[in-house]
Amino acid sequence: MNKRELVNKLGLAVCAGAALGLSSACSGEDVSDEPIGSHASAIIGGEIAEESPWAVQVFDVRGSTGDFYQCTGTLVAPRWVLTAQHCIADEGETSAVRVGSNTYLEGQRIAVDAVEVPSAAADIALLHLTEDADGPFVQLAEATSTWIDRDATAYGWGSEGTPLVMAPSLKKATIHINGWHSDEELKANGVTGAGWSGDSGGPWFVDGRQVAVFSATNGQNGTNLHATVTGVDVARHRAWIDATIAAGPTVHPSNQVVLHDLSDFSGVSQGFGIGHHNLPDMDIIGNDRASAIRVPAGLRVTVFYAHNFESLARVFTSDTDLVAEGFSDVISSIVVAHASDPQEDVVALYEHANFSGDALLHGFGSLWLGGGAWDNRISSVRVPAAFKVTLYDLFFGYSPESRVLTADANLASHGFDDKTRSFLVERR
Repeated sequence: MNKRELVNKLGLAVCAGAALGLSSACSGEDVSDEPIGSHASAIIGGEIAEESPWAVQVFDVRGSTGDFYQCTGTLVAPRWVLTAQHCIADEGETSAVRVGSNTYLEGQRIAVDAVEVPSAAADIALLHLTEDADGPFVQLAEATSTWIDRDATAYGWGSEGTPLVMAPSLKKATIHINGWHSDEELKANGVTGAGWSGDSGGPWFVDGRQVAVFSATNGQNGTNLHATVTGVDVARHRAWIDATIAAGPTVHPSNQVVLHDLSDFSGVSQGFGIGHHNLPDMDIIGNDRASAIRVPAGLRVTVFYAHNFESLARVFTSDTDLVAEGFSDVISSIVVAHASDPQEDVVALYEHANFSGDALLHGFGSLWLGGGAWDNRISSVRVPAAFKVTLYDLFFGYSPESRVLTADANLASHGFDDKTRSFLVERR
């Protein structure tokens, strides 16, 4: 999944990340491919921060083209960085951080080898590092704390003006937390300054503790010191942060199918055991996000475009790069079963008689084939016991002819070979 799609799913007003232009990309424009370099700029308002060795610069690593500055973060343990979820690596990228220096592009560089999030909807993430980073570590808000109607100090290397270029040194500004933007997001307004592109994932501090992770801004045009900003409440996620740091990166059981949000089987992931799973109801991977799938030997996973096991489907019995298969970021529900079990979750429509040749798999719902590769091409159909299939020779109910199937059938015997232009799959 790319960052623009993730931002839309998270419902952020204006993404506050930056890859030398990601803030614009979150609003629909392209991300710049300019490599990082020396830039002279400052975040909107604020002032130069005191020495802050816990502050982290988060980068996208784009193959041979190198590091692109993305976001701010904080060091919360020797191998863990706290930042915003929309800052994590995009398709074809990995992540790295620099820690220990207030100066842009300086400090200890460490690669990221795992990403953990509490849910698909929360704009907060933990990055796991490949080696220990020197402290100190930030102190986090307690799970029972609240910070409404308090001034906070926000930190970041964010940009001011256009073109978007990062501050040469870490900056800070005073903001005032004045309420809730959502159940888990605090809302604030700038006092001496306000964040923008590049400040995402950065901390808000009250009384020396990090109380929020900067997520988004509204009303910021590059000059507004008093713009509205939102930050994910650390207190609401303190238990998850502590548990994740204690347990380490997720290791999925060997008997689970695992969906990953990046095609190289990395990034955010979630495992699924035998059964039916609606991805919009899932905590971690979420809807329309999977770009790779791991399938242990002996298992089969049937994946669907739509929730409730509807619409077009595909079946996988081995590890698969979904980008290469043309099925990335579209999965909304899945069924995990033993590979030896009968296939009872989809109707299979075949191009040849006797259930041979290419097959079009479909769950519940309808499909118009007119003008497509499967128009007037279907010669046989497998119909599981729970299904009823109605084939039409034109557009559904407007068709002169139709056939209703409740069992496997060769269509020639029904006088309907190569005549299907639309169909409806229903539960019996």
